[in-house]
Amino acid sequence: MEHQSSLEMARKYVNDQNFEKAKEAYLQALSEDPSDKERGFIWAELSNIFYQQKAYQQVIEAVENALNYYPQYRSKEELYRLLGFTYLQLNEDQKAVENLERSLQLEHSSEKQQYALYELAKLYFKHQQYEKAGQLFREVEAFFYQNRKDYWLSTLFYKGFVFYYANELEQSEKIFEELLENAPDALRKATGLFGLAFIAFQRKQYLNAINLCEAVTSNDPNFFDMETVGFLTAASFFHLGREDVFDKYYDQLRMKYPEGRYITELKQLKTSRKN
Repeated sequence: MEHQSSLEMARKYVNDQNFEKAKEAYLQALSEDPSDKERGFIWAELSNIFYQQKAYQQVIEAVENALNYYPQYRSKEELYRLLGFTYLQLNEDQKAVENLERSLQLEHSSEKQQYALYELAKLYFKHQQYEKAGQLFREVEAFFYQNRKDYWLSTLFYKGFVFYYANELEQSEKIFEELLENAPDALRKATGLFGLAFIAFQRKQYLNAINLCEAVTSNDPNFFDMETVGFLTAASFFHLGREDVFDKYYDQLRMKYPEGRYITELKQLKTSRKN
């Protein structure tokens, strides 16, 4: 059949990572009057092409079409995982969670699903569901240790903070130290130092917290959360009685982050010394 040759050509383009040509061939196959089942498969495969092209709204439409044309599609976990990743890119966290959970209910143990578990864990963490996040990070840790060390180190970072927010500081400290020991470069080392800075601050070891924050920026001048590094440093100087240095950090943070996450706490510290 003519559409079958178009479909074969589309898959050849996919193997060559020529996604634009693949898309054209898939759309040609759709125009050649395939059966509903075949349409379902074509739309399912098109959804991956759209994702590669970052055409996220088209991903959603393609998945809907795949399921409408062929409700018995066997690998629905693949489609729901793709939807979950798509909604992640669109910053629609709730829909991302719903689709990743649905995917994992259908299939849990394959290699691809380990990445779904990881992304779902990060979403739980982002929304302060630390217990649920911790369970999933523990579940995927062994897989990533064996297969993707970069993901494993990232898992350690999140696990360290899961224990930190549970106020299990000793366990948190061990995990951040393990991250430091296994860090392959300065950028990854900075993430472990960042976690240890939180712990030092929580323990009121303010000089140590300052030193750790300085080590973070020394290892990674473009660290992803300089706002927090600045706050921990400023607050530590305040508690050490170095209000002159605190004032400098206070002014810098207010200028750089006028509506930042720590502006209320900074103002409270500044006001408290007057009382």
